[in-house]
Amino acid sequence: MTHTYCMTLSCALADACARYEDDAGKHLLTRTYADFSEELISKPVIMSMVIRSARMVATVLSVAFLAGCAFGTRQPTLIYPPASESGNKSVAHAAITPIQKNVQIVLKPFVDQRSDKKTVGTVRNALGMRTADVIPTNDVSDWVAQAVATELRNNGYTVINSTGQAGNTGKVVSGDILNVFCDMYFSYTGQVSLVVRVNEDGKELLNKHYAGEGSAGMAVAMTAESYAQSLALALSSALQQFVADLNKNIPAQ
Repeated sequence: MTHTYCMTLSCALADACARYEDDAGKHLLTRTYADFSEELISKPVIMSMVIRSARMVATVLSVAFLAGCAFGTRQPTLIYPPASESGNKSVAHAAITPIQKNVQIVLKPFVDQRSDKKTVGTVRNALGMRTADVIPTNDVSDWVAQAVATELRNNGYTVINSTGQAGNTGKVVSGDILNVFCDMYFSYTGQVSLVVRVNEDGKELLNKHYAGEGSAGMAVAMTAESYAQSLALALSSALQQFVADLNKNIPAQ
């Protein structure tokens, strides 16, 4: 037999000896090794070890999955308006039958002023490192102009598309694209920034910067469609602000 000091609170002598090492010798117990180890490795301890191991395995698998999805260029087709399943409606969906304002607007192309005109986003791995680019299949300037036209028409304006110097008379909408970019790290963050100008017969009615943000939610698979949806929501947010200002500056006729 081996004399061991009982260290478990289930021992009847715990109150008398567990907290005072100088009294421990007074309470030597005759214990077997099996008895002692059974108390040390109790069921709660075993369960805690199992749960901890399961969490480690899940973490490793998650990192491996996200790392595998983080490579490869994404090539979304930029859409507008945002897909309806997002639950966020653009101004284009604000009214089923828009009230016609009897106001004609000449829409000129929006100039892309971004320093990087090729990419509209980035892909990151589980460590937050940039691993791939997001390159759209359609033109960003056309995407913005078509979105502006959609919002104007669905708010009752008559839109005439114009290029070059033609169509400088009447009410003219033009602008610059400053930022179109969707970043991600477990979730998407789409950002769109524009400067929109409204002139009437050479007189400036509006010249203002508009910015919007949008997200398609958690970045689980990092799909091209999720990048497109995030940017569509961001553009919708910016254009809602613009249309609200436009309605204030141009009364219905």
